[in-house]
Amino acid sequence: MKNKNIDTAVILAAGKGERISNTDGFVAKPLIKIFDVSLIERSIKNLINNLNIKKIYIVTGFNHNEINNHLVKLQNKFSLNIEAVFAKDWEKGNGASFLAILDKIKHEQFYLLMVDHLFNDEFYKTILKYKINNKSCLIISRTLSSLNDFNDATKVKVGGEKINDIGKSIKDSNAFDTGFFILNSSEFNNVSKLSVRKKLSLTEVIQELVQQKKLYFIEVSEDSWFDIDTNQDLLKAKNYLLNNSNSKINDGSISKYINRPISKWITSKITDYPLTPNQISIVVFFVSMLSGLIISMEGYFFLLLGALLAQLSSILDGCDGEIARLKLLKSKFGGWFDQVLDRYSDLFIFTGLTFHTYFIHKTLTVFFIGFIAVGGKIISSYTAYVYDSVDSTRNSIRIGRDLIIFIILIGAVLNIPYITLVVLAFIMNADVCKRLWILKDKLDY
Repeated sequence: MKNKNIDTAVILAAGKGERISNTDGFVAKPLIKIFDVSLIERSIKNLINNLNIKKIYIVTGFNHNEINNHLVKLQNKFSLNIEAVFAKDWEKGNGASFLAILDKIKHEQFYLLMVDHLFNDEFYKTILKYKINNKSCLIISRTLSSLNDFNDATKVKVGGEKINDIGKSIKDSNAFDTGFFILNSSEFNNVSKLSVRKKLSLTEVIQELVQQKKLYFIEVSEDSWFDIDTNQDLLKAKNYLLNNSNSKINDGSISKYINRPISKWITSKITDYPLTPNQISIVVFFVSMLSGLIISMEGYFFLLLGALLAQLSSILDGCDGEIARLKLLKSKFGGWFDQVLDRYSDLFIFTGLTFHTYFIHKTLTVFFIGFIAVGGKIISSYTAYVYDSVDSTRNSIRIGRDLIIFIILIGAVLNIPYITLVVLAFIMNADVCKRLWILKDKLDY
């Protein structure tokens, strides 16, 4: 059940980040960039995309002016209500920074997160499954991934549906604090007394809720979050984001086990260049077009070279989406634009294979088979969107573009273009028939 009424978030970004402040060009931890996107921008964009947040408070402290200037640019970029709140006692700890925001948020629920924590899409989807009502919740993971430091992690002891204890060194802990909360501001009416302390952590503030048995929990997987504290963590963060950039549910086996590992490596090498996802899509299209033209030429050499280029285009086809997710440049137009170019690419490659086969066998039957193959591919692509949305839990082999291009490559290596064309014509249209049969009782139209 989605938390539709929560449209406010607070990001704690006041600390100096002592263990990471020796990074080249360091100004403030929230401004550290990973894949050309600052930590604060990544947090904001993910809140917008995944939780539909309308109002965001950024609690600042160290180098407040530099962060505020950056936030002004982001506010104009996102057309979002972003407000920087300076925590005058930020040096006391993140608990003091949290107290600074309570005067701004009264009698409402809000999300609270740390600017130096990364969360993947699965994390947000899990949160949205729960009906929170007016409860305060801590998002926890039962185990800790190898990326996160056990000694630095905040431990949690849970029992039933509530948090029983929280702290860095508590005994008998059975979970870990992810640094993400859903809180009700009305439950913090008595925490102002804590402001007199010389040091105050957020954990100490949250303990007030724990002692009153008012803090519930939501469980997520260990690999759905990552805490950045050191320079070494920045390197880990890149790998973490890369691994999460290529996790598509509808990836076929060829894409998952062959194409994606290679495309991820390529993406890691080009992501620091000013390339947009749409530019990569265009490059992939031209590689595919060149592939089709070369395949159409007579001779085994051209068949093999063209098929290798087609496989290269299939690998590169994953890079645009990976770049979009890494740099937070995902857009509906970008996805649709990529699909349109893919259909043109398929047309070039299939047509090239048809002409190559015709030059060998000199029969018009080849063009008929080629027409059936192209038609099946286009209709298969057309039906894929509805089929994937309705039957996403299927376990059968997916007849996707990755598999089709790989079949063309195998056919080229074996020098059997005619058989390859027949196989493509059969499996593409058989796949369409299978989808029609499966969906006939699942669609209302």
